[in-house]
Amino acid sequence: MKLNAENRSYFERSEVFSADMGRVSKDTLGDWLLERIKNIPLNEKRDSYLSFGGQFRPRMETTRHANWSRSAEANENYYSQRIQFYADVHLKKHLRFYGQLQHGLISRKEPVYTQSDKLDLNQAFVDLTFNVTPRALLTIRTGRQEVFLGTGRLMATREGLNIRRSFDMERIIYEEKKFSSQAWYGREVRVPTGIFDNSSAHGAYTWGVYNVLKSSELVGGSTDFYYFGYKADNKYNAGGGHETRNTIGFRRSGLIANRFRYNSEVNYQFGSLADKRIRAFSIEGDWHYIKKLQETAMDYGIKLDYISGDSKVDDNHLGTFNPMFNNPAYFGLINQIAAMNMFDVHPSVEFVFRDKFKTILEADFYWRAQLDDGLYSSSRALLRRGDQTNARYIGWQPGVKLEYRFAPNLLLSSETYFFAAGRFIKQTGESASTFYNALTLKIDL
Repeated sequence: MKLNAENRSYFERSEVFSADMGRVSKDTLGDWLLERIKNIPLNEKRDSYLSFGGQFRPRMETTRHANWSRSAEANENYYSQRIQFYADVHLKKHLRFYGQLQHGLISRKEPVYTQSDKLDLNQAFVDLTFNVTPRALLTIRTGRQEVFLGTGRLMATREGLNIRRSFDMERIIYEEKKFSSQAWYGREVRVPTGIFDNSSAHGAYTWGVYNVLKSSELVGGSTDFYYFGYKADNKYNAGGGHETRNTIGFRRSGLIANRFRYNSEVNYQFGSLADKRIRAFSIEGDWHYIKKLQETAMDYGIKLDYISGDSKVDDNHLGTFNPMFNNPAYFGLINQIAAMNMFDVHPSVEFVFRDKFKTILEADFYWRAQLDDGLYSSSRALLRRGDQTNARYIGWQPGVKLEYRFAPNLLLSSETYFFAAGRFIKQTGESASTFYNALTLKIDL
């Protein structure tokens, strides 16, 4: 099969931005009134076109005892919203211009970083695409852009919060039928709360290579192998300073006999933080059994994580794993702790009816990986120091997710969590159990 800009199967994810928004919109919104603004032909051959679209995402949130606190400020009811608008121009098969505006609001007394932004440019890039062979496509992408790689453990779009993450970046993307690769160099965009004031001037540096090798039909699945570079100033339980971190990783994922879905990933990190040498790692196993009936499907899952921590505070080594650019809502919209210095066990059951209604029942049990290291918040800031107790058990977090899809572009969802404090939390400060609920409506245009 000849691969070109009209039939490529992209290996990254982005909900608002699609690698070929024009083609996707014709397939999914053809019967909607908005079709006319999705594919506006710019020439008689219709191989050049203009698309408009966006997203409106209002959300009501309720929190009781945030971060296990008993203070009045830890109990809140508030409204938040995200509004996005994009314009996408394709000039034949080789040239593309994409721009996206973003607004975020939260009804708290003070603006909240990554939740509040009056108006700014979330994405603005240019694609130059050409066939290097009849079966291989090469794209050079320059400008501000979102990036989602693999399962988002190290680089994701920050979808759970109002303001999605983007980078000022140069990327080279190569793709053929069974192999994809990309290389990049750029900086994370920082998000002040004003109008057109977002900038990468003080953002973390990142560079790397990400490869995906698709297996044969007999074996199934895909293999990812990659390298990430990272440079920024950070602070951990063991100290802070200028950090240069390198991550190498391997991921295997796929579906066996339409019954078993699996994802396994290993990361190793090395580098330096001030005068400390970094040696850290993480291991993930995520396995699911899927049972399909005529109009329903059941998914029984178990996920295991081990994410290294620092074993000794006062030496010249740092063992704390850095998830870098992952989604702060990695453990759900409750958004309370980060995937750092912990191991967790996460069973779940998912029920889907007619591809419209979905229910997920889950629970996550957390322990500290190293007793000398602390507990970190979803923003990777130190939440509780680790030198106050030898307790390992952090707590457990049951949750219920409900979704109903009224139409391809209209989704109503609810997420409810209860984070019960464990021994470590009880021995290091306030320990009231946290309750959280979010009711979200997502409208994609």
